[in-house]
Amino acid sequence: MPLFVEIVIGFIVAVIAYNLIHYFFITRPIDKGHNQTLKILNGLVNNILESEKNEIIEVHDLSNIWGRNIYAFEYVISQCQTDELNGDLIHRIKYAIKIANESKRFNHEVVLTDSFVRDKQVHVDLAYLLNSATYEYVLDMRQLNKVN
Repeated sequence: MPLFVEIVIGFIVAVIAYNLIHYFFITRPIDKGHNQTLKILNGLVNNILESEKNEIIEVHDLSNIWGRNIYAFEYVISQCQTDELNGDLIHRIKYAIKIANESKRFNHEVVLTDSFVRDKQVHVDLAYLLNSATYEYVLDMRQLNKVN
């Protein structure tokens, strides 16, 4: 009977140790990176939209689709009156990203992986190259864009 109790206590201690290690070395850093990325990308997009009459309608976390540890977000922005202005908005976003990356404004690069207009809304996918998983995601998206 004492051996069984020791095994049960050892199992409980192992489960608790695993959960603590997982929290401090996996979950917590991912959450910090997620919050940092969202803050940077929101600031970038809001700076672009400040002078416009457009606004951010929604922000979708693409890591729910592509997997954990991907720092990419889809911004849904209200549409301009004409298609020409929508293209101009996407061009201004690309230019602002280029300027931010060249000036080393952020610790890591921001990449526009996709942009399109659908249902009277402008959709822009932005990735923050904080880790190798996000970098691989960007490479995969570039390969998809070459095919299409």
